[in-house]
Amino acid sequence: MNLGGLVGALLPVFFVLALGYIAGKRNAFDANQAAGLSKLAVSFALPASLFVGMTEIPRDLLLQQGRLVLALILAHVGLFFVAWAALGLIQSMRGTPAILYALMLSTSATPVFGLAVLQPILGPTATGAVGLVALSINLVVPATVVLLEVDAAKRRGTAKDSSTSSPVLTGLASGLKSPLLWAPIVGIAIVLAKVPLPRVIAACFQLIGSTTSGVAVFAVGLVLAAHAFQLSRVVLLGTLGRLTVQNVVLLALLRLLHVNSPFAREALICCSFPLATVVVLFAARYKSSESETASMLLFSTLSLAITVPIILWLTHHWPV
Repeated sequence: MNLGGLVGALLPVFFVLALGYIAGKRNAFDANQAAGLSKLAVSFALPASLFVGMTEIPRDLLLQQGRLVLALILAHVGLFFVAWAALGLIQSMRGTPAILYALMLSTSATPVFGLAVLQPILGPTATGAVGLVALSINLVVPATVVLLEVDAAKRRGTAKDSSTSSPVLTGLASGLKSPLLWAPIVGIAIVLAKVPLPRVIAACFQLIGSTTSGVAVFAVGLVLAAHAFQLSRVVLLGTLGRLTVQNVVLLALLRLLHVNSPFAREALICCSFPLATVVVLFAARYKSSESETASMLLFSTLSLAITVPIILWLTHHWPV
């Protein structure tokens, strides 16, 4: 394993994160501007990136890795709904916090900097695994948007009269109109239909999509600056859960479904990646658990240099 490559891959992430943190501490951006950056990343750059990313996944790869794809979908979408239901039983977690923490457990930062980290240490074989994990994550994000919008609509509905439409229907309508929902779905449809995306069209989406990582990480730095770093029990347990729960679930599914894939090892590493930046962006957008999720992001990112070598060692001695 190339530790130098791992450090070199992580340095840009920490650099942009530090820039955002310094800018926030110096009040270079006010709250409205920080919210605008988050909206740019979540509503424009990320959907464009997801759309192009879906169209670049080889169709044969999807068709040949059926069992692994099923295991990954269950480890992402299935884990999300199970965690959401379980966390909803806790009084202090009901509503938006339960949705955010379920998203935290069931997604990772793989789409943001997966290739940048994995390719230097694993080579070109990392591309397929990152694509499959990104596919699974892209199925979780739209469901999260719908649930967050439904919950937000319910809370807004308390101030409205009875003549207004159902908050559930309002939230569903808002979620169904979100680019985060239809962008990856359209991309998947294009791949399955074997319709080539013209290069000029792909370039248009790539131009705005390429800003996703930088803007998102910078916005996270602003969030970190606005909230003191915490080492509370929630942060520690949340970080530990992000780094371990999905790995255990995926490993169990790989054994249960008898998955034999060259991408299984890389997929396990991806599932140990830090908190997805979209969790922090959603926390800022829906005004819930901002400090906790920002702290988990920083703590889990710092832990990346430890978790990746551990999983590489474990999968080397006990191959999946």
